[in-house]
Amino acid sequence: MDFITRKFKKNDYQDVTYPVYSEEEATNREIQYKSWRKCQVGDFGISDDGYVSECIYRKQYKTVEQVTFPFGRQWLNKSKLEYIPHRNAGQYSQVGVLTWDEQEAGKTRTKNAVKVYAEMMLGGHLIDWNLIGNVYRSDQERPDLTAKRLFKKERIQRMLDEEIQKALSDRNISQGDVLDIILDGITVAKTNGDASNILRGAEQFVRIMDMLPKKSMQTDMVQIDMTSTILDKIAKEEKKSLKMSQKKEIPHEEVKEA
Repeated sequence: MDFITRKFKKNDYQDVTYPVYSEEEATNREIQYKSWRKCQVGDFGISDDGYVSECIYRKQYKTVEQVTFPFGRQWLNKSKLEYIPHRNAGQYSQVGVLTWDEQEAGKTRTKNAVKVYAEMMLGGHLIDWNLIGNVYRSDQERPDLTAKRLFKKERIQRMLDEEIQKALSDRNISQGDVLDIILDGITVAKTNGDASNILRGAEQFVRIMDMLPKKSMQTDMVQIDMTSTILDKIAKEEKKSLKMSQKKEIPHEEVKEA
């Protein structure tokens, strides 16, 4: 048996603790219960995953009714009302259940941490996890590790992608601009063998625009993996540039007469 403490209007928003029984526990206690869909206020209803609790509200909206139990609520036209997902998430007041990272994504502290990360990346700086951690959860013993765990979540990575794309759009930078920078680097490498600074900037932009391998552009007839092609060219030009610079730096040996 579980116990859930909730505040409802019918109880003047005072804490009231409600039991949630397994089907076996309810049967052993001779509790009369029915399908949650058929419950009126005060009835005991069984959820689709086999847990029994008291019906708190049954309310008619325009076209459908909603039933509320201590562990959650559901529309009658929806397929299921289950207790365990609500218990696992620690969420009892909503119709649906959000995952931890979905909950975090809606919080101001997470949005601020994502903005700081994006600005670091756009500025070409190393990611300062201590700073991001203190923006996100300064109350943690190791804010940096807490932030790293956060940014491993797929939902947060999508937030970061969206923030970066928005920032680039605000700066009027497009994927075409990224390709232009890379190609400029290759041109410079061909002419004077010193494209390292431009190429470093281009590589940073490649990461920002999510154009590393696995990303491709679809033409009318042919799918071209742009990134692989460009990075291959860069690698070749860097090798060529390195050989040229080494030749320039090797001093002429003096030939001594015997």
